[in-house]
Order: sequence, then C-alpha cells, then structure tokens
Amino acid sequence: AMKVVGEISAIEASADGALFSNIDYNRTHYTAEFYQISSRKLTHRIRFVFLSDVHLREYGEDNADLVADIRNLAPDLILLGGDLVTYGVSGYDNMLSLCRQLSEIAPVCGVLGNHEDELYFLDNDRDLVQRFTDAGVTVLRNEEAVYDLYGNSVSILGVEGQPQDFDKYGAKEFMDQAEQETGYDFRVCMTHVPTYFPDILENYSFELGLAGHTHGGIVRLPKIGPLYTAEEGFLPTYAGGTYVLQNDAALIVSRGLGDSSQWPRINNVPELSVIDVD
Repeated sequence: AMKVVGEISAIEASADGALFSNIDYNRTHYTAEFYQISSRKLTHRIRFVFLSDVHLREYGEDNADLVADIRNLAPDLILLGGDLVTYGVSGYDNMLSLCRQLSEIAPVCGVLGNHEDELYFLDNDRDLVQRFTDAGVTVLRNEEAVYDLYGNSVSILGVEGQPQDFDKYGAKEFMDQAEQETGYDFRVCMTHVPTYFPDILENYSFELGLAGHTHGGIVRLPKIGPLYTAEEGFLPTYAGGTYVLQNDAALIVSRGLGDSSQWPRINNVPELSVIDVD
C-alpha cells in the first residue's frame, strides 16, 4: 500500500511542477498569432500588429525583445487595444517607452482600456492621454484615424468604454456619424471589451473588429477552451480567437500580453496578434 501512495504523490508533484512551469512560462513568453483577412477593395497587402493588455509587462529589458520582434514583422500600422497600464500600480514609464519605440517602426494608434480609464477618471491622472500622445500614440476616444497605405484609405475607428455606456459619452454619436462615411477602402473598429461587438458594434459597417480585455479567459482548458471572463461568466464565447460578426466582419480577440491580477494564466500563453489583410 505504501508504494501506491508514493506513486500518487509523485504524480501529484509532477503535475504541480508542470503547472508551475506553465504559469512561469506564461509570465515570460508570448507567441505571435497570425491571422489572415481578405478584403475586396485593397490593392496591396496590409499588415497590422495588435497589442493588448500588456499591463506593464516587459519582454526583455525595456521590452527590447518585443520591440525587435515587431520590427522584424514589419507592420504597416501598430494598433493598441488598451490596458497597457495596471490600475493600482503606480507609474507606467516603461509603457510610454514601449510606445516611443513602436512609433519609430510604424504609426501607432489605440484605444484606452478599463485600467487607463480607471487611472484617468478614478485616480485623476488627467495627463495619461497626453503622455501616451507625446509617446507617439494617436489615442482614439470615440474618434477615427485615417491612414493612406499603398494608395489605400484605411479607416481606424476607436470606441471607448463599456457597452452599457454606448449612448452616454459619445460613442453612439461617433459611430452613427462614421456610418455615413464611405470614402475608405478598409475599416477597422477597435474597442477594449469584446462583448461590445455582438451587443452593439456589429450593427455598423467595418471589415475587421479588434478587442482584448479578457486575457484569454485566464485559464484555458484542453478541448473546452477559456474558463471565465467578467462579462460572460464561465465558459465565455469571446475570450480569444476569431469570430464572424453579423455584418460579416472578422472579429479578432487577442489573449493579451500580460496579467492584471494575482490569477495566473494557465495553459494560456500571451499573444501578439499579426493580421495580414489582402
């Protein structure tokens, strides 16, 4: 009988060891996920790199490894899905440094996540938007940025906040106005919280939706998928991967590059999203 107990505890120990090494790996590594989107109107392939939920993390000193990878990927545009900062942790100079480095590679634009909003509105860090702007980011707060890429007009819509606030702070007004425009060849709609798309945003016109926020569901179970998100509860739908929206747009939800809580990522390696549109 002793021998059996010994075997079981050895199995438990190796499972624990595997779990810890998985958690540790997910704190120090990420993977580039490649997505392919087709467009009827573009005359040239366009590559977006999408970063979300970095939460102050560094890959290499001052994010040297991450920046080198993004430089090698040669994006035409770099898009930020919010939550570079972590509410409750003071200082985000390393994220401003990351943005400065990225803006030397390609134009950078992005939306604020709930952690930026919390710093801005609750901690009264009213310089936050200006600091990211000074670091080279076009911060889209219910705003549009238009880029000319290879003679194609690429429209990026940035929607701020939570779906329940859609008609409170100008998001609805902004989207209704953007809907009147047709002078673009490709349109991206970006917001932090992915459930914004099936709830509301898929009623508008664009070809690609981008979101983050869910950290891939924190824990991903083999064969089952993501475990939990605040918006959807257990076994959520929108916690990482590609979806087709009602307007036929592709929605890509990034698993994100960092952590904001004490809950470790398990079986859920962080993600840098690389999106090729042609």
